[in-house]
Amino acid sequence: MNVTPFYMLIGIVLAGIFFFFKPLKVDIAETGELAQIELSDFRVYEVVPRGVKVVLAGSSVKRFEDRYQVEEINLTDRSGNHIENMKANRGIYKEPMIYLYDRVRYTRDDGVSFETEQADYNQTSGQINTAGPFVLRQSQDRVTGNDLVYNTESGDLAAKHIEGFYRLKENP
Repeated sequence: MNVTPFYMLIGIVLAGIFFFFKPLKVDIAETGELAQIELSDFRVYEVVPRGVKVVLAGSSVKRFEDRYQVEEINLTDRSGNHIENMKANRGIYKEPMIYLYDRVRYTRDDGVSFETEQADYNQTSGQINTAGPFVLRQSQDRVTGNDLVYNTESGDLAAKHIEGFYRLKENP
């Protein structure tokens, strides 16, 4: 029996495998950022000698190197003259800024509140900037407009395309 045709057949089969079969390209992990920590149903308290200063809560949070991404964010701040609460479906906390998205609601203990779709809150300056339409309420007064700039410390506000509805008290 001649062995040469057998080796030639094996060589042709191996060469065919080498040239015709391509290896599968499999990605083990997606490229991009990976969260350092992920929590669900969380609550964070910032406690100072006078008591609780800030409460941050949400349904889930992902901590990245430079920011926190929070779902169903609920932030209560008692550091200033008023107790302020901000809620949104999504938020990004990147010191000192808090970026809020989807159904943003701001309320304060003196009755001031507003709703919008996007807001940027600077904790250092106490300024809130919104992009797009908003509805601001205080008592029975109502103001609508676009692009609100609201200073939480002084109460000053500026906006574009403002329409207001006020109830004036009559003197007897």
